[in-house]
Amino acid sequence: MARNADRPEHWIPDNPDGSGWADVDWVSATRGSRYHYRHAEPLAEARAARPPFYRVVTRLESSEQHPHENTYYVAASGLADLVGELVWHGGAEVIWHIAPCKHPPAEAQLIEVVRD
Repeated sequence: MARNADRPEHWIPDNPDGSGWADVDWVSATRGSRYHYRHAEPLAEARAARPPFYRVVTRLESSEQHPHENTYYVAASGLADLVGELVWHGGAEVIWHIAPCKHPPAEAQLIEVVRD
């Protein structure tokens, strides 16, 4: 059974394949629930397997305007940056849902940016 070399009390898998379930133990909207974990592929393999783009829908509600949704299309390599920006600077605009997207519409004028 694999163990984390510098913290052996962490990441002791439930299953021989390195997967399992663990309690969410930090302050969060999901505290008290459980999350699934597994050993992951090497980074290059994982990048190659994920969708090339994502569709991120946000919802904006404020006393100044009618509620509406914004849809952003982003290259997979920029997803974490967009989510981080929305979380920290979105104000009344909150993430509503995120889904894989094989082909964003041409109107999005999106190019895939490769980041390492």
